[in-house]
Amino acid sequence: MAARVLIVDSISANRILLKVKLAGAFAHVEQAASAGEALDLLETEVTPDLLVLGGDLVDMSAIDLCAHIKERAKLANLPVLLVNTDGHRADLIDALRVGADDAFDMSVSTDALLARIRSIVRARNSYEELRAREQTAHIPGLAEPLAGFETPASVLIAGRNDTEGARWQAQLSKMAPFVLRHQRTSEIMHSIGQSSAPDAIVLSLSVAAPEETLHLLAEIRARSATRQAAVLVVLDENNDTARINALDLGANDVVADGFDPEEAVLRLDKMIARKRLIDRLRKKVEDGLTASVTDPLTGLFNRRYAMPHLDNMASRATCQDAPRGDFAVMLADLDHFKEVNDKYGHAAGDIVLSEIARRMRANIKSADLIARMGGEEFLIVVQTDDRDSAAKVAERLCDVVRAEPVYLRGRDIQIPVTVSIGVAMGSDMLSANKSRIGGKDSLASALIDRADQALYGAKADGRDKVLLSFTAA
Repeated sequence: MAARVLIVDSISANRILLKVKLAGAFAHVEQAASAGEALDLLETEVTPDLLVLGGDLVDMSAIDLCAHIKERAKLANLPVLLVNTDGHRADLIDALRVGADDAFDMSVSTDALLARIRSIVRARNSYEELRAREQTAHIPGLAEPLAGFETPASVLIAGRNDTEGARWQAQLSKMAPFVLRHQRTSEIMHSIGQSSAPDAIVLSLSVAAPEETLHLLAEIRARSATRQAAVLVVLDENNDTARINALDLGANDVVADGFDPEEAVLRLDKMIARKRLIDRLRKKVEDGLTASVTDPLTGLFNRRYAMPHLDNMASRATCQDAPRGDFAVMLADLDHFKEVNDKYGHAAGDIVLSEIARRMRANIKSADLIARMGGEEFLIVVQTDDRDSAAKVAERLCDVVRAEPVYLRGRDIQIPVTVSIGVAMGSDMLSANKSRIGGKDSLASALIDRADQALYGAKADGRDKVLLSFTAA
């Protein structure tokens, strides 16, 4: 676990003790003897992965320093751990209320402290990884604004029995607007992944018999449907081994000594807020990556996606173990499209392109590829058995384009459109071009060139036609 940590405590002996506890667990440990010194370091140095605050500082209490840090936008997501509390419940609740991730007294075992820090740093790394991907991809608009209206968080309580689950649900419902439901742990084991995952799952763990709950925790983290859910484990008694096992198996947080509804709500609020932030970041990254390979006008894939996809498809087809079958590469070009733009305007031309793209997409299989290559030209790649089947697909596309004019509702105009299509068969070129795949002249480019030649022939032969390319004798 390599991370950067800043230890803040006015008592040098405490700083040394904390550094010893963390020895070997971090790549870099810095120290500060006051709140002012810590704030200066946070402003001028690289933001650490974790801030560990000791007891009262000479210039500010640890609670006040934590609250001050959480008010700064730059540092709002910095994990904060308070170590040096008296171990009283009130100290823990105060720390959680001001935004700390957790609080421990100095007697905490090194293993338990490191397990909690590992879980905090894992969450921090997930957040930073998404941030790094966004910055690398230069995806615009990926800021971290506060979310607008959000639906109440859904929380599933996994009690050891119905009585426990119902009691915890009743207690939580009085303190937070969660959408709550409960099930026995044994029931969740069978139903996990069958319904939409909740935002958070609360697991009851008996220290005397932890196996069933720990198995369920491992399953939650192994299943794609529940992997992103926040998980809070509630121990029926304070036990370092149980706490460490739960955290290292993927629990986001632990209530260590029996169910406390106030503490549980504070921990759940923080876990759910972090999960939703990461969910928003992940969705924006995914949306940005999708946008980079998608044509914004038609919603089809663009050339950046289509060319590698076609190359991969051709490469698989050349493998000896590949299933038998053929594929057709088609280039479709709208006839006299410049006249549409000149006569009706580019806005009308955009409507025509979008509508024709929709018609063609609806008339090929979902597994087939259609992409806008630029202007009014489209690439279609379909799996097919032979040339006759490919010709029928192309002719069907011509038919659906020709079938009815594109209607401009706002202007009450109908624009007739036709399309010419050139077709090249993958099997015509695979045998002779195996050695060229991946080279400067990729097989994808060669297939597109052959389809383009056929398209040129279809245009020359009067348009609104399909022409198949034939290999040389």
